[in-house]
Amino acid sequence: MCELPKMKSLVSIAGFDASSGAGIVRDVDTFFSFGFHGIAVPTCTVVQGPRGVERVEASSEELFRDTLRSATAGVSLKAVKIGVLCDEPHVRVTAHFLARRKDTPVVLDPVFAAKNGIRLITDEGVAACIDTLFEKVTVITPNAEEASAITGTKVGTVKAARKAAERIHALGPRAVIIKGGHLEGDPVDVLFDGREHVLYRKARLPRSIHGTGCSFSSALACFLAAGYSLPRAFMATQGYLERLFGSSYRIDRKGHFYVSSAIERTFQHGKGVHENTRGSRETAGRPGSVENMEMIRP
Repeated sequence: MCELPKMKSLVSIAGFDASSGAGIVRDVDTFFSFGFHGIAVPTCTVVQGPRGVERVEASSEELFRDTLRSATAGVSLKAVKIGVLCDEPHVRVTAHFLARRKDTPVVLDPVFAAKNGIRLITDEGVAACIDTLFEKVTVITPNAEEASAITGTKVGTVKAARKAAERIHALGPRAVIIKGGHLEGDPVDVLFDGREHVLYRKARLPRSIHGTGCSFSSALACFLAAGYSLPRAFMATQGYLERLFGSSYRIDRKGHFYVSSAIERTFQHGKGVHENTRGSRETAGRPGSVENMEMIRP
């Protein structure tokens, strides 16, 4: 009897969103859609539905540490994606975990607060993240507000985002991507790898989609796990997201819109089963077009 090949695996260390719009559920949906096995290690339970976050309950240090150890024991991980880390103990456990995986691509999405302002990490946790985690990651993917919190300066323009990316890079990560959805004017994502800036310009989303940051960072982790260089993974992620966000849908009448890689594939093959879902689909522009990209050397 022949031995079956082992599935390549990725792990998401992030919060659990029961509405399946963000956090480990969104990440694992992405991992499986790319052909990877997804491992989900929750740092907290986020009490929320389609209309926003109500409260957050952090996992104990012992529960988090044991879950991470047990879920990944003996597994050859191709990439690690990190989202919400609620406090300093979570950061410490994660840093210890990464210290034994120096050759594994690590994507850190530093989620500090929910859209309605509820804090997801303590001040001590943020400080520990900067001091002990940044130096261990391949790429960090803050949005403009998170970049402002990290650097202590307002990041509202593309010029400010480029400066912030340089300052964050100096804190230890091998590369920085500042997501431009909160910048003035049309969104521009800024990649800085220590040598040059790569700018990707895109249209602003016409609706509030839940979990956009998680979708970005988990897809980026998949492309890095597949062996893509960072600039190529950055561009491929843009194309993937433009297709994904074009298939957004609601699960109630007034809340955020959601996305799913499985549902996007259903649309792609013309097999949508819910008329109200199909009706909410919007076709995005050319995915990952080099016409939207600009490279700038410091």
